[in-house]
Parts: sequence; C-alpha cells; structure tokens
Amino acid sequence: MENIGETLKKLRKDRKLTQGELAKLINVERSTLANWERGAKQPSLNILVQYARLFGVSLDELAGLGCPPKVQVKIIYDHMLSDPLVNLLAERTNIPARVLAAFIAAMREITT
Repeated sequence: MENIGETLKKLRKDRKLTQGELAKLINVERSTLANWERGAKQPSLNILVQYARLFGVSLDELAGLGCPPKVQVKIIYDHMLSDPLVNLLAERTNIPARVLAAFIAAMREITT
C-alpha cells in the first residue's frame, strides 16, 4: 500500500507534470508539493479534493485504499463474462451472459 505522498507523485508523473506545473495548477508552492510527495507533510482535505478532481480519482484511491466500487464491479463483471459456468448457464437459460455477469457483479458488490 502506498502512502498519500507516493500516490500524489505517481499521479503527477503519470500525467507528465513537473512539480512546478502541478503546484501552479493547485495554487501552492513547489516546495510544499515536494514535502507532500516525500511524506514530510500531509496535504489538507481541501487539497486532496482538488487532486481527486484534477486527476479524476476518488479520495479512497488517493489514500491507497484500493479501487473505487465502480472499478471493482467492472473487474468482477469482466471476470464473470469469461467464466465458463456463466456461459453454460446462459446457454441453458437463454439469458444473455452479459446480463448474468452484471447480476453476479452487482450481487457481489452488495454483499461485500
């Protein structure tokens, strides 16, 4: 599990931004951003919300808590869609495999 600073640095680098460029975008000093990325200081919740919006991620992802629920459901759906048992059930019931996979993914999300 990454810390917030490592996550912030990875997001910045993935977008090919320098610390200076990102600092301007979120209106902070470059040295402040460097301290966050090193883990020497922690950004405020307001800053984390700005990051999340800017990079299109959830606060959970910034905190290293894993995939957001929509991503988890998509992963389960993709897995179920290729499952031989789901395809067999689809053949036997005339219910499309994509419908069965979506149902299973939704049920797994609700019960976890």
